[in-house]
Amino acid sequence: MNTLFLHLSSDSSGQHLDRAWQSGPSGLVALGETDIASLAQRYPGSATVLFLPSSSCLFVTVTASNRQLRQAGQSLAWLIEEQCGEDAENLQVIAAPVADEDQAPLLAVSRDLLQEKLEQLRKAGLPLIAVLPDLFLLPRTDETAAGHWQLADAEDGKLMLRTGSYSGAVLESNLLELMLDAALQEATPAHIEARLQDEALRTRFQSWAEAYNLVADISAEPADISAALTATTDWTKHAGNFLQGGFAVSRRFSLPQSLRIAAVFIAAAFSLQLLSEWVNYGYYRYQAGKTGNEAVALYKQTNPEARLRSNRPVDEIRKRLKTERNQGGADDGATLPRLTRIAESLQGSGLNTQRVDFSNGVFTLDVDARALGEIDGLRQRLDAQGFSTEIVSANAQGGLVRGRLRVEGGA
Repeated sequence: MNTLFLHLSSDSSGQHLDRAWQSGPSGLVALGETDIASLAQRYPGSATVLFLPSSSCLFVTVTASNRQLRQAGQSLAWLIEEQCGEDAENLQVIAAPVADEDQAPLLAVSRDLLQEKLEQLRKAGLPLIAVLPDLFLLPRTDETAAGHWQLADAEDGKLMLRTGSYSGAVLESNLLELMLDAALQEATPAHIEARLQDEALRTRFQSWAEAYNLVADISAEPADISAALTATTDWTKHAGNFLQGGFAVSRRFSLPQSLRIAAVFIAAAFSLQLLSEWVNYGYYRYQAGKTGNEAVALYKQTNPEARLRSNRPVDEIRKRLKTERNQGGADDGATLPRLTRIAESLQGSGLNTQRVDFSNGVFTLDVDARALGEIDGLRQRLDAQGFSTEIVSANAQGGLVRGRLRVEGGA
């Protein structure tokens, strides 16, 4: 897979593309273009690694163990807020692996700057997989491990000092001695590898090293950037990659086995509950339809000359009753609800309704029953619905009992 490496430098006019490299089957190639749009056209869709000016980044070492860093999570910025003098919410802070004695290196950069570069390259069509400080362009090998410093001058006049795998500083070249003195206060190096192309800088550095009796390897050769670019195979997993947390390129989430099992049971329980709710909804909708049909049947028996023309007879009956009430009829607006409740009482009773009359707010029901007790049971159910019910008569006819009930109230 081809990888595009972009290095930004900063000056008084802002940040701009300084150098670019492309890594492919034929190896690492330095590119002449310094325009992102041109690179995007020439290498469309190439995975891109961006190196920000280290002067835009912050390198801090705090006393914390790996466990404490994991517990801090997304609150790492609060550990360095006082040191950087900036609002912690504006910083993207990542933690590098803890070295020895619980000394944890933290790297920080402005969230706004990071978001700006992400948007810029996204619009250009270049997928950004890693963003790192350009201090990491100084190669770090097993031979240059703990206790070894690396010093190099860049083409933009800056000095890059790498004092550890994830620590260092970038300052103006006129601050050489000040930068080295500050680093020396934190730790004494066993060896310093200096790659200074400027002769005056080499002289100044040699004088400083001799003054402190430090072992130094001084050379006019530039730092071997290609070694740093080819040393890493998966830049997304680089510990100095700022694209972590909310800025991560890919967010893969995996639950532990026990939680996955619990999640399956919860999902199954939720599905069963949802199915039960749908079954209940269907049942009550069916019952509501059935009760509505009973109410319509009772209305037709009460008003045998009525003709219902719509496919929603309950609504039509409600409108008719409302119109009758507005015209001064006897209906008080509760006739249809009372009909519905009478129909609910008749439903499942086994009684056969023969006639329903309605006059002056009183219903008269003629029903056939197998025994007088069934008629009395209907009376009790209607009373329970809030009606005042009276059995007016009950006579034997053809092996059945024809009963007449007078129903009123229930409003």
